[in-house]
Amino acid sequence: FWLKRDGLRVPILSASLLPPGANFAAMAPQRHQLVADEEHLISEGGGEHQQQPRRHVFRKAALVAGGLAATALVALGVTHATRTPASLAKVSKVVGFDSVTKKDDSTLMDEETTPGIVMGRAPSQKSFTKSMPYMGDRDGAVGKGEDGMIKINEDGIINTYYLPGATVIDDHTNVEYRPPYRFYLMKEPTVDYSDASKFYKPLLVGKTFTVDMNMNGAACGCNLNFYLVDMPVKSAGKDGDHYCDAQCFPDMGCCAEFDMNEGNDDVQQITNHACTHDYSGHPDWVCNKWGDPEDKTKPSQFSEGKAHDIDSSKPYVFAQKFEVVKENLVITTTMTQGPKEVVMTMGPSDQLNAMWKDGSLERGMAFVTGYWYAPDMNWLDGDECGSGAELCDDNPTYISNWRITTNGQPVPTPAPAPNPSPNPSPTPVPNPSGSKCYYGSCDGTYMASVWCDASESNCKSCGSGRSVWC
Repeated sequence: FWLKRDGLRVPILSASLLPPGANFAAMAPQRHQLVADEEHLISEGGGEHQQQPRRHVFRKAALVAGGLAATALVALGVTHATRTPASLAKVSKVVGFDSVTKKDDSTLMDEETTPGIVMGRAPSQKSFTKSMPYMGDRDGAVGKGEDGMIKINEDGIINTYYLPGATVIDDHTNVEYRPPYRFYLMKEPTVDYSDASKFYKPLLVGKTFTVDMNMNGAACGCNLNFYLVDMPVKSAGKDGDHYCDAQCFPDMGCCAEFDMNEGNDDVQQITNHACTHDYSGHPDWVCNKWGDPEDKTKPSQFSEGKAHDIDSSKPYVFAQKFEVVKENLVITTTMTQGPKEVVMTMGPSDQLNAMWKDGSLERGMAFVTGYWYAPDMNWLDGDECGSGAELCDDNPTYISNWRITTNGQPVPTPAPAPNPSPNPSPTPVPNPSGSKCYYGSCDGTYMASVWCDASESNCKSCGSGRSVWC
C-alpha cells in the first residue's frame, strides 16, 4: 500500500508481495505503528523541518517500509531472529571481512549481506578501489599547478606543506575536494611516497587540530575524510603509493590507522584501528578492522536542517584535541556552529593507548585526506541513509583554515594575506567592535571561527567565499 501526504506518494508494502503463508492481519499492530511513524515523518514537511531536503523524508519512508517488510519476514521465521547457531556458519563471505566461522547473534547483523542490501562496519575492498592516490604525470612528476601547496597555522606560525594533486584555493588555505582522489601531506611537492622522510607527520599528542568544514551537500554514499596511517610500507602495492591501513586489503599493506574524521552531510565518524594482533573473536586479524573505540554522531546531532545540533548544510568548525590524562590518551572532538556544539570523547582505552604508543601517534603518522564514494557506504551512514544502494552526488566539498595548536594556547589568528597589488596597501582600519563573520548573510549562521572573525579579508575567504562581514 501507499501513503500520500501533501503530494508525496510513498510506497510502503503490498500485501500481494508477501510470501505465501504470511498472516498480514496478524501484523496489524506493527503495521499501524509503522504507518503512524511514517505519517509523522511525512508531516515533517512543515515547521522547522521545511529546511530539510525532501530526500530525507523519502529515506526515512524507505526505512519504515523496510521495517514493515522485516516484520513480515519475522512472521515467516526467515530473519535473524530465527537463525540457529548452526546456520551461522553458512553465511557467505562478507566483502571486506573474513568468512564467518563462529559468531554470536550480536555480530550477525553487522556482517551479513543480502542482495541489494549491504551491511557492515568497515569499507569493503571493492568499494575502497574508488579511492585513488595522485601519482603525478606520465613521468611520475607533479604536474604543473598540481603541487597542492597548503598553508597550515601552527601556533601562530604559517608553515607551508603540500598535498600533491589537490586543488587548494583562497591563497592556499582552502582545499577543494572532488572524488575519487586521496592525498598525502608532504614536506615537498613530490609523489615519491616510498620515502618516509618526505611526509609531514604532525605530532598531535598534546595538540589540537582544527579546520573549518563545508560539506556542500555531499550526501549518502559520499566519504570526505582525513586520517592517519603508519605508512609508507616497503611494498609499493597495487597503486604504487606504498599505502597501508587497518583493513589489510591484499596488495595494499597492513598498518595501524586512526580515522580523525570521515563522513558526509548525514554523519561524522572517528575510529581507532590499532594493530595488537590479539583479537580473540577474529584470530586472523592483524589490526582491528571494525575499530575500537569509535565515536559517531547521532542523526539528531548532525545532518541537514535546523532541527539538528549541527546543520550540515552550512559550514561548521571541527576541532580534535589529543591529550594525555593520567597516563591514558584521550581524544575529544568538538564540532561548533554558532552557539551550538557537539562534543564526543574517546578514551581511555587499551586500544587507543596502543595507537598512541605502537601505532604510532607518538612518533608521527602519515596524514591522508580524500573524498571517495561507493554504493555500499551504509557501514558509515546507514542510520540516516538506510541499507539500500547509495548514489553520491559528487558535490565538491571544502576543508579550510588548517590549524595545529599546542593545548592550552589560544587558537592562532594568522595575519591576512598581503594584497598582491603593486600599489601601496592602505592603512588597515581597525575591526569594528563586535563585527563577526557570518555565512551567506548577516542573518545566516555565525561561523564561530577565530580566523574568520579576525578581519573582513579573512572572513571573505571563509565558507568557500560565501561569508559576509557583519
